[in-house]
Amino acid sequence: MRNAVVEGVVIVAVVGWIMYRQTRWQELDSSRMWRGPIVLAVIGVFEAKSAVSEDGIGAVALGLLLVSAVVSLGVGVVMGQLSQVRLADGGWQARTGWTGSLLWIVLLAVRVGVDVVARVSGAEVVTSLGVILVLVALNRAGRTLVLARRAERARLVRAH
Repeated sequence: MRNAVVEGVVIVAVVGWIMYRQTRWQELDSSRMWRGPIVLAVIGVFEAKSAVSEDGIGAVALGLLLVSAVVSLGVGVVMGQLSQVRLADGGWQARTGWTGSLLWIVLLAVRVGVDVVARVSGAEVVTSLGVILVLVALNRAGRTLVLARRAERARLVRAH
């Protein structure tokens, strides 16, 4: 029970921090943009490995992981499309704003549903902190892909 509380606090802190940052203008620096998703993915993979049982990952868990991954990545792409982009201080900046941040509620609702199915079906690995961090990393990667592409197009248009 205590471990679940700690995991809950970590997840709320990470998502809260991301939502706060999405409301602020951030420089579109490709090295910085990818840092967050990479760090979250690495930590998540190492954390998730400890949650995998000796039997491995079953078919139900794999299916739930795939659905979660697709939804996380898809919501990230939509967040990237909803983001505002501007030229300021000699560089490109972006912010997702509150509209994009509200998509976290969609992601959370899907996550709760997946967790319920995972617990009922014995696919506990899907509910681990590591998996959740990887899913957040996928979300951030989807947003970053779109924003990087949008910034590059904006640079090309401005150059001509």
